[in-house]
Amino acid sequence: MTRSIFPPAADTAVFILCGSAQDASLQDGWRQDGWRQAAGERGWLILDLHEVAAPDGPWCGPAAPGQPNGCRVVPDMDARRFVIHGDAAGVYLVSCVDLLLRTHGVSRLLFTGSWNPEFRRTLDTFAGLQGYAIEWRTGPFDDRIDQARDLSDRPPTVLPDLAARVSPRHAALVLIDFQNDFCADAGATGRSGQPMTMIKAAVERTRDLLAAARKAGLCIVHVRAEYGEAFRSIGSPYRFPTPGGREPAVWTASAADLSQVDRFANTAVEVCLSGSWGAEFVDGMEPQADEAVIAKHRFGAFADTGLDRLLRARGISSLIVAGVTTNCCVETTAREAVMRGFHLVVAEDCVAVKDHLADLHRATLESLGLYFGLVRPSDVIMAQWAQSEFAKGTVLSPA
Repeated sequence: MTRSIFPPAADTAVFILCGSAQDASLQDGWRQDGWRQAAGERGWLILDLHEVAAPDGPWCGPAAPGQPNGCRVVPDMDARRFVIHGDAAGVYLVSCVDLLLRTHGVSRLLFTGSWNPEFRRTLDTFAGLQGYAIEWRTGPFDDRIDQARDLSDRPPTVLPDLAARVSPRHAALVLIDFQNDFCADAGATGRSGQPMTMIKAAVERTRDLLAAARKAGLCIVHVRAEYGEAFRSIGSPYRFPTPGGREPAVWTASAADLSQVDRFANTAVEVCLSGSWGAEFVDGMEPQADEAVIAKHRFGAFADTGLDRLLRARGISSLIVAGVTTNCCVETTAREAVMRGFHLVVAEDCVAVKDHLADLHRATLESLGLYFGLVRPSDVIMAQWAQSEFAKGTVLSPA
């Protein structure tokens, strides 16, 4: 069923610079046809780029697709070919080409033809950061191009079930905001006097999950909130008073009525300030020397961080998420992950909120399970790691 729903992995995408009809020579056309034939025989993705007139700089405006300074993508799935009309310098930045590459399991980009230096610089930077191998070719197709490709260790594009999605070969455990201000009695949440038994229980369960993940050899990423004046903007966490609400404050300027004159004292506004005890990891959740730490300055762990590049560089395609709070930083990160092409597994007893917001916790888990990923108890996840096939690193391929 998986293969009938999703396109098969292509591994390689060939970008062919077509240019305008009057600029294309017979020799260039012969070379292009040879590349298309070779790519088709190998099941590679073919992307024909037709340059269009553009402003002085790379195209980055809001013009309608297909307009002279816009970017348009025309798919031909039968031939595994896409025709892209756009400015060569901006096509990678403004089209959905990266989505096409990820969807088809592409890890290598071959560029044929004479590309302008501006486009080469753009691709070397942005495609390289996404983890693609890049090759530039000016001549005809050569069989030696793919002789050295060893694809035996590449994960399948789609992981079909929980067993595959928590495999140490594919998955990373991402721990979100297990910090004193959110989880400790003496932290900001604890000092508020609001009950936090759910959070304490989640911390205990996550300690067990973390220990099991380490034993299984998973990639582990600790995400910590780091807030403060240096990072403050419309979408950054910063508390504004809301008298009469379920919570004493809203958490961003976007959610606040800024015409109100009341303000919290400066010492009561922010949590997880850089260098503070409140920003440190709660006891028992400290990173080990070989584990990654990502500092975030928004609710989501992907916004303005290097998390995406870190995961792709390590070959991660699935995330197991635990953390606080369920309906805010965990949910934001989970949604971002799936929209970026990662599988998602939520350890449902390792995420939590303050007790009086339990209904939001339940609603979030229901929403995540309906739209974004698998929601499973931590003991079910740990049981998968304990099975012998995972200890041996066996990959489960799509059926």
